[in-house]
Amino acid sequence: MQQRWKWLFALAVFLLALSGFTPASYAGVPDVLQSFYVPQSGSVTTPTEGAAAIANARRCPNDDGIQVLKLNSRLKVVVKASDGSPIVGIPASDICVLFNGGTPAQGFSGVGDDSIIANFQFNPLANCPDIRCVQADAPTDGAGVTYITWIGATPGSPGTGTRDPFRKWGGYAGSIPVVVLGFQLQGKLTSGSALGTYTAHVKSLDFVGGRTTVANQGELVNSLDINPVQSDAVPGKPYKYGEDFDNNGIVNSIDLNFIKAHNNHKCNFPTVN
Repeated sequence: MQQRWKWLFALAVFLLALSGFTPASYAGVPDVLQSFYVPQSGSVTTPTEGAAAIANARRCPNDDGIQVLKLNSRLKVVVKASDGSPIVGIPASDICVLFNGGTPAQGFSGVGDDSIIANFQFNPLANCPDIRCVQADAPTDGAGVTYITWIGATPGSPGTGTRDPFRKWGGYAGSIPVVVLGFQLQGKLTSGSALGTYTAHVKSLDFVGGRTTVANQGELVNSLDINPVQSDAVPGKPYKYGEDFDNNGIVNSIDLNFIKAHNNHKCNFPTVN
């Protein structure tokens, strides 16, 4: 009898869906075909999207200076239900860019990215924070929209960045999971682009080292990171996207000078907090 009622309930839901009716219990479930995230920078009212926005998504483990994560570099996150309606009021803590904290070799695992280094365990001397969720600035608004501003949130101003001393990490990954209520979303290069045309990432000046069990090698910019850029910043070398920090389509002296200016930067240097 119990199985019969389950079958009848499933049939009823199916028939209601065919009629265009969405049960209230499904209204708060993100539809991954209608929800998305998009890279932005600039003001919230007149944002820059696409390649120009990606150019501002660059950082070092200390997030120091005006040239890192500038112009409110962020992800705009749009969350909709299956009927196209916005999902309002999803808590900021349920909207995350997910890290595992380290690599499988270091004993880290999970559904987050395992190339990003964000742990105190193997980087204690620099007092690096443990990060698993880079959460949204605020709950979703009336349009189902919120932002993940990379450098840190500004209370009361979603999409505007304020440097957060506990939001520091090392390493580079080309596709970091963006998850809302447990559902992984796809990215768009611009709001008008197709799903899957962008993957969440931040270009990092620390992209070499720190992925083994040797202590205090992660979340640090040094010669291991600088030397590859110096080698590739000459004509004729194959293009390396992760070393093109200004996203202009070429690795050159501008990229080399930028990374050299951050030599020896780590979680607690040059800014302690």
